[in-house]
Amino acid sequence: MGKSKHLRKLLKQAKMGKPYAMYQLGICYQLGRERVQDMNEAAFWISCAAEAGYAPAIEWMKDY
Repeated sequence: MGKSKHLRKLLKQAKMGKPYAMYQLGICYQLGRERVQDMNEAAFWISCAAEAGYAPAIEWMKDY
């Protein structure tokens, strides 16, 4: 599965430390959107966003 323009943009922003992008990338992995579903990758990116103080990521971490 090739990376879409949207996914490439999310990856770039996530690697730059942007919490919103980290969270969105994690959700892509969680749901299998534009990527193969991978809960380990989802948890990694969402936990990074949570550590940066991104509220939706913090709530996600509480639920999982």
